[in-house]
Amino acid sequence: MDTARCWELVEAARERAGPGWPDLDHRLENALVERLVRLPVPELIAFEVRFAELQRRLDRPDVYLAAYLIGNGCGDDPFTDFRAGLVGLGRDWYDRVLTDPDQLADHPAVHAIAAGAIPRDTLMTEAFQFAPLEAYERLTGDDEGFWTALDAASPPPSSPGTEPSGPVHCNLDRLAALFPDSRASLDRHYPHLTGT
Repeated sequence: MDTARCWELVEAARERAGPGWPDLDHRLENALVERLVRLPVPELIAFEVRFAELQRRLDRPDVYLAAYLIGNGCGDDPFTDFRAGLVGLGRDWYDRVLTDPDQLADHPAVHAIAAGAIPRDTLMTEAFQFAPLEAYERLTGDDEGFWTALDAASPPPSSPGTEPSGPVHCNLDRLAALFPDSRASLDRHYPHLTGT
């Protein structure tokens, strides 16, 4: 399965989940599982490889800071959930975030979070990221085999030395303006990333 096909499945799930933000995580999960159970098991595993790669590409300091600002703090697990949530927003928003995470300041869910209309963890979609595992369990009645098949299908880890060298400064001024409480905390805890 190539990345384009992976995105087709994600976009179909996003459309099926429907508009609105309440219960987004479970609506995305259910819609994606509904599609994945129609695939042969090898294709399901291939989907997970691509799906995980999309999330890995977002594992960057600037995306972490966006998650921190929106969530008013962010640990490792919530950051993983946040990256899955960004994939769940669809390819257009995913590409925008890859280009510049500060573009999230234009997203309607982020505005709703800033206004206190929806919870700060709305974009942290834990269940959605485990939809391939849920689909595998439904198809096979087994969860352990998923991890074995995934290990066999996954490419070897990237070679070391691919991270940027030197200090990293991430300027997310528009997001910071929406979440001043988070920005104050961020400046205290991560001054090397915010440039303060």
